Amino acid sequence: MKPSTARLMFYASLILFVGASQASAQSGREFRRSSVMSGNQVRTVFGNWGVIGQPSEKGRRGAWRSDNNGYLGDVSPMIGAEVKWDTLTFRSVVTSPVARPAQLQDVSPTTGKYWTLEPVSGYFNANEEKVALSNDPRSWPTFWPDKMADATDPGWRGSWNGYFGKRINADQEAYFVMDDNNDERFNFATNNPRQIAFKPDAMKPLRNGLGLEVRVRALQWGQFLAKDNIFWLYEITNTGTTTY
Repeated sequence: MKPSTARLMFYASLILFVGASQASAQSGREFRRSSVMSGNQVRTVFGNWGVIGQPSEKGRRGAWRSDNNGYLGDVSPMIGAEVKWDTLTFRSVVTSPVARPAQLQDVSPTTGKYWTLEPVSGYFNANEEKVALSNDPRSWPTFWPDKMADATDPGWRGSWNGYFGKRINADQEAYFVMDDNNDERFNFATNNPRQIAFKPDAMKPLRNGLGLEVRVRALQWGQFLAKDNIFWLYEITNTGTTTY
């Protein structure tokens, strides 16, 4: 897996980073939250399950300068990998759950569970229906799970978990974490016609999907050169023991 970049027509820039580490967390549909980015001339609703421009009933979709000037339907990441398992090779693509007409959905045909990226708990205020935003301390969790190893300030309680550290640099920044633990298509033999029962982490037999974790940040500045942009950064980490 290698880093890649893309630029969207509605003046948003997406930057992807890929790494490897060991991590685990609880994730699921019950942790979904949404908010609106409005730190400059671009305003858009987004969800912490990876989609930009949805849910549409919660805000504008990539509106530029005026709220009725929407520039997108929706935007979401897809992460693909070729996997060698036993004597077989298969290809898996993990997606974000998106509300759009489609003949096929990434859901279990028997249980209806979404086989998709889902948000990880602990990165927002569980008592609020919001994604964590830098300019809204009420949306922050009591502590940040990924900062517990800080020897001088474990969990960064009461501080923003920013791309530039505790210092709030952007006029508005969002931060959330999601993983593919719910994407069970190739983790159980009954879920796919080839009867593949792949496990991504030899040390954690309960881990499903490809063992991927995605840390997502959106940043906006009102400064003249950046006022028409949202920067979306996706840090994709392979937390398992399988090399793709």
